[in-house]
Amino acid sequence: MTRATRLAAFMWAAGALAALLAGSAVVQARAARAADEAIGLGPGYRPPPFTASDINGKPHRLSDYEGEVLVLHFWATWCPYCRSEIPELKELQSQWASKGVRVLAVSSDADEAKLRAFVSQQGLTYPVIADAAREASLSEQYAVQGIPVTYIIGRDGRIFTRLSGAGEILDAVQKALQSSRT
Repeated sequence: MTRATRLAAFMWAAGALAALLAGSAVVQARAARAADEAIGLGPGYRPPPFTASDINGKPHRLSDYEGEVLVLHFWATWCPYCRSEIPELKELQSQWASKGVRVLAVSSDADEAKLRAFVSQQGLTYPVIADAAREASLSEQYAVQGIPVTYIIGRDGRIFTRLSGAGEILDAVQKALQSSRT
């Protein structure tokens, strides 16, 4: 094999290797983008998107809350643990809004009239969605099997944490706010 032939073979192999590596980089970049947009219910995942109207008829889309910390709270009026969290949720809605915190409650109450009366009686200022009145249940979409369940969704639109049962919502929100600064 002449020197020119060896050089041509080397150049061909180097070009093939460069093309292979470039193709691999493109595949890796696509896989990273797909993982970045993966939908799931655990920390770090993007939660399932939704559009739902609250009991006053105002529509809410998950995407409306991007850039804010969203407290997505699944509850019912008849649940004593859920009721015990109302003062904390009211505080978050009224005193933490300036920090970019929003509360959106999803009620599993079957009787919307009783739900409306309860919301009025308790002076709830955060939006409440009547999940039982919806065709596509948010509770099912978010795998809620018992209540209360609270998802804290970070400013980046990803689930920061999921609290099952009565939990330390304020503490989780503070951690989500601190984590979004870094």
